[in-house]
Amino acid sequence: MNLRAYKTSIATLALCLPLMWGCERIFMDSDPDDFSRREIFDAVWKTVDEKYSFLELKDIDWDAAYQKYSQQVTEDMEGYYLCETLSDMLYELEDGHVNMSVGFNYSRYWKWYLDAPANFDYSVVERNYLREDYWASGGLKNSLLDGGKYGYIYYESFNASPSYIGLILDRFAQTDGIILDLRDNGGGALDNAEYLADFLADTRRLTYRMRYKNGPGHGDFTPYQDHYSSPKGPGYKKPIVVLTNRKCYSATSFFVTMVKEFPQVIVLGDSTGGGAGLPMDCVLPGGWTLRLSTSQGADARGVCFERGVDPDERCALDVNLSRDGIDSMIERAKEIIDAASAAQNP
Repeated sequence: MNLRAYKTSIATLALCLPLMWGCERIFMDSDPDDFSRREIFDAVWKTVDEKYSFLELKDIDWDAAYQKYSQQVTEDMEGYYLCETLSDMLYELEDGHVNMSVGFNYSRYWKWYLDAPANFDYSVVERNYLREDYWASGGLKNSLLDGGKYGYIYYESFNASPSYIGLILDRFAQTDGIILDLRDNGGGALDNAEYLADFLADTRRLTYRMRYKNGPGHGDFTPYQDHYSSPKGPGYKKPIVVLTNRKCYSATSFFVTMVKEFPQVIVLGDSTGGGAGLPMDCVLPGGWTLRLSTSQGADARGVCFERGVDPDERCALDVNLSRDGIDSMIERAKEIIDAASAAQNP
């Protein structure tokens, strides 16, 4: 019997439960001792093989991963070492949405941002741009800069509601442009990303596409579903500069993908960390949980952004200026707004 036929014959031991979009891990008590180490290993491998959405896109040889790591599994190994072996195997997926929670620890892949410059210092932003008189409008911290010339918004998580964006846009009505700072925003609720994008949209536009795994084959997907952004209210027609760094992930990458379709938006900074798959949590034998991506997000042209969304203009934080309380990326955003404003009003 060949390897794939053998593994296909393994009973499905993992019950997968679709959850609402989010970027939070689940912890639970685990007791894997009621199952063999091989059963648990095979359940993890098989779940990824049939449900993970990026094996083909990333050109991952998952059969080779089975050969490499299965030989490390023995029935007398401690749960800690089994967890370590499985974590090493899952690491090969290079996906920040893939985690295995075992109670005492959880596996994760964070190299998507740890290998990149931070390009953000919240202390500089808080002390010199937000300052003590900023508005805390739900999840949107906002202030007026340089005597009201620029509107500044810091949004640290799409788990927080952006419901006050309409009020903030009214507050910023007389500004020359808006700086929307998403640096270090690791994602959250896709609904919030869509809601915020709608308030910035100039007209109805196709802004991203999504397809979902619908079978055990690596290439088994539904057709792409088109998603549109449509204006809520009058919107904001003046320049908007969106600041990004590599720690922008998941719903943040979706949002950046959406607003890049708007003509008044410029994305400034580093590529986002990616995270184009909607995650699902699966209960494994013994109560451990496996979280993995089961869909593929793409831009309006069908290009998947799992590896990140590139900015319109690359810009790095000048750490020397940061020591003097100056955020060079915010200052560059001001220059972009000034140039765009001058072009609109010669």
